[in-house]
Amino acid sequence: MGKIFCIGQSAYDITIPLSGPIVENQKYRVEEKIECGGGPAFNAACLCGIWGADVCLISRLGQDEYGKKLHQTAEECGINVKYLIPDPDLETPHSYIFSNKINGSRTLFNFPGNPGKVDYRFPEEDVSVILSDGHEPEITLGAVQKYPHAFSLVDAGTCRESTLLVAEKVDYLVCSEDFACQYTGKKIDLDDWEACREIFHEIEQINGKYAVITLGEKGLLYRTCGEMRRLPAYLAKAVDTTGAGDIFHGAFAYGLWKGMQLIDILKLSSMASSLSVRRAGSQTSIPKFPEVETELKKYKINTK
Repeated sequence: MGKIFCIGQSAYDITIPLSGPIVENQKYRVEEKIECGGGPAFNAACLCGIWGADVCLISRLGQDEYGKKLHQTAEECGINVKYLIPDPDLETPHSYIFSNKINGSRTLFNFPGNPGKVDYRFPEEDVSVILSDGHEPEITLGAVQKYPHAFSLVDAGTCRESTLLVAEKVDYLVCSEDFACQYTGKKIDLDDWEACREIFHEIEQINGKYAVITLGEKGLLYRTCGEMRRLPAYLAKAVDTTGAGDIFHGAFAYGLWKGMQLIDILKLSSMASSLSVRRAGSQTSIPKFPEVETELKKYKINTK
C-alpha cells in the first residue's frame, strides 16, 4: 500500500465561540478561544495520520511561530513532513474564526500569506492517493503526472480558477454545494430532481469521471449504476462546522487508500464530518476511526 499525498494549504486557526451571530458595530468580550491546526490539506492529512495511514503533507509552512506550531501538530498526528514546500519568506497562513454556538455556523477571516514561486521536486515514492485542495495547482498537476497510477481527488470548496485547473485532471471531483452553484449558475433544489440531475451532469463534465456534490445537512449527491442518488446526512447538533469539509475529504482519501467501495467511502466520510461538527475547532474536532465505526453501526441509512 503506497502513500497518501495531501497537497495544499496549511493554516493556523484561532476560533472564538460566540453566543450568536456577529453584529456590526458591537463590542464583544472574549473569554474563550481555541487554537489549532487548520487549512483543507492540513486537516485532511491530520485525519489520515490519526487513522493510521501512511500520509505525507506537501504544503507551505513559514518559519514563524504559527509555522512551528503547525509543524509540531503535524508530527504529533503522524504525518510525514519531509516533503513540505520550502518557502522561508512566507508568513504562515492563519485564520480568525467566529463560531456561533447556537447553530454551529462560522465566519472565517483567512490571511493566506504571499506564497512565492517554487520549483518542486517530486520524490521517488509509491503513491496510492493524491488529495488536493486546489491551493497548489501546479504542484498538484505535477503530482498527478508523476504518479499516474494513484487515485486523485480534489476538495473543491469554492469555484476558483486554480481549483478548476485541478478538478479537470482528477479522478474524483468532490465539491461543495457552493462550488456547484457557482460553476453552473444554478441553485440546487432537491424537490426538483430533474434540475438536480442537470446540475450534477454539468459537474461531471468537468473531469469526465467521478463527481460528488456535498450538501451539508442535506447530505450529498453521487452516481451509482448510471443513476444519480442522494445519500442523506447523519444529522447532528452542530457546535462548530469549521473543518467539517476538510475532514470529509480526508476520510474520502483514507477510504480510497483502503480500497473501499464508493458508497462505503461516502458513508465513512459523512459520519466523520457529522462527528466533527459536534466539537469546537477544526483539526481538534477530528474523530478517531473506532468512534466513526461505532457510530456507523448504529445507523441504517438508505440512498434515495
